[in-house]
Amino acid sequence: MGYEILTQRDGNWQIEAVAAKKDDSESIARQMLGRPGVTGVKVVRETGRAISQIKASDVIFERMKAAGGGDKVFVNEIDEAPDCESPADLMGADGRMTVNRLFRSYLDKNNITAFEVMHSYKELKRAMDADTLVPSAIAKVAQLQSRDSDVSSNERRDILFGFVNEITERARKAEAKKLPRIRAEGFDSAFTKLCDIADGDEFDYLLRVTVTKELLDNRNWWGKLVQTVEWADPAEDPRALGALDGFLSDTLANNSVLQDLMGQQEDLGSALINMIALGSGQMDIGAPEDHPDESVEKTAAQLNKLLGAGKIPDSRNMLMDRIRRQLMGKGALSKGQEDGERERFKDILDRLVSREEILGGPDMAEAVTERQSRILNKGGMAGLREATGRVIPALGEPARKANYLLSLHESKLGKGELADEIQNHLNTLFMRPDSVHRIVRDDLPPNRKMEQVTSAFYRIQNSTLPESRKEQLMGHLDELLASYIVDGQILQKIDNPDRPLHIRAFMLVNMCQPQMLPKGKASDLARQIIIDSLKQPNFETELVSQIEDEAEKGRVLRQFHEQLHKCGFFG
Repeated sequence: MGYEILTQRDGNWQIEAVAAKKDDSESIARQMLGRPGVTGVKVVRETGRAISQIKASDVIFERMKAAGGGDKVFVNEIDEAPDCESPADLMGADGRMTVNRLFRSYLDKNNITAFEVMHSYKELKRAMDADTLVPSAIAKVAQLQSRDSDVSSNERRDILFGFVNEITERARKAEAKKLPRIRAEGFDSAFTKLCDIADGDEFDYLLRVTVTKELLDNRNWWGKLVQTVEWADPAEDPRALGALDGFLSDTLANNSVLQDLMGQQEDLGSALINMIALGSGQMDIGAPEDHPDESVEKTAAQLNKLLGAGKIPDSRNMLMDRIRRQLMGKGALSKGQEDGERERFKDILDRLVSREEILGGPDMAEAVTERQSRILNKGGMAGLREATGRVIPALGEPARKANYLLSLHESKLGKGELADEIQNHLNTLFMRPDSVHRIVRDDLPPNRKMEQVTSAFYRIQNSTLPESRKEQLMGHLDELLASYIVDGQILQKIDNPDRPLHIRAFMLVNMCQPQMLPKGKASDLARQIIIDSLKQPNFETELVSQIEDEAEKGRVLRQFHEQLHKCGFFG
């Protein structure tokens, strides 16, 4: 058996030479790759078939030059890398984010995702053959991971090389397996057949290999996104969505894909606002069926729907990581003057920080603080401390303020230099006020005031603060709510005898809803009135006595009991 060496010139493949031995053929191919005009080389088994009929299984060696005419592919700089304890960590979402940053130029020039490389033996070998690409990347990561560790960078490097070898060997074994082809059978059928072949971790891996085999045939970033979204949109099985999410998230790391999704943007701030909307599934684009097939808008709508339903968390995290990095960067948010920069930043804050969460978590809280310090044009820790104080009033509601501070508390900055500053702000917001009125806006109705303080209470309760600190803050908020109810005669106003009993009863029960008042002194005041009422003879009869329609009486009684159950009156 002989071997043919093919070269690619101007996008066309042709046979340049033949060799009797495999090693000789690969050596010749590497030399030919250095010739002017040659953009790629392949070594294929001699089969007698025309070049256009060569099968993937015939190719034993392949290497492409970097697009743009450069032979050298450089590893990008990174400033952080998550710890990896196993090959699975390297292939996980956080590991791939690092891989995407390190190998961005290589991936973009070869139109391939990190997930595809990791699940294709051929692509892994090609990456390993790309000069010193992989060794350089491993050295950078090893140095970062060993910085605050007892393990030396050399030891860490050996461990990472071991992970790469394990990933490569697993891909080599998978290459020999006869797996269903999605293009021939459809995604659902291929998925079902894989279920019969393997289970557990092996099934998940082979599913990703199967998807990789299809996506490798599409050397176009937008095409990869469209195809993967079409498979993911109707999928319901979490294993299918989990696999496709990995490929989608890697595709969203490509700049051209995001530009196609977002369209032309006025400035960086507008682009980030639209990315936040997409990442949270709130992009104003309508439903997929509102747009023509194969349109950019339809793909964007499908992706928006998947993100909004929480079905593709890795993709959401990828978008949030890109937003975070842009916020921490030096690029201006607005093309206007300082006022424009502040307005864009305020718009971004409004979308990132809600009562329930800060999108992107602790790292985003840190990025927000960094950006605010840049707007203030003050560096160092003094700038970050002032920035923290400037962000808080811009958030308005106490729960949003708590969310920002408590997320920042979990970040590197919050665990280090800003730790005391955060605690001081928590005291100012929630310990020093002597009434509810000093925590929330005075023009709000009583129910809104109680809801806002209660939201802050729950955010503190669910935080990572020490238990003693949580109890201190929550206890003070509960005391303030109880005082507010007593001093404002809230319960007396609700339990006004001039109102029908069923109206009063529902309003009192509403006071005991978790979102209105947390469990504690404040809610106990309202609960006691309800308990005293329930003990009265013929209470249910009296409850609906002012309702004439018998059917309506039954409905009101059922609804009242449902509300009591929700509030925990029956255990």
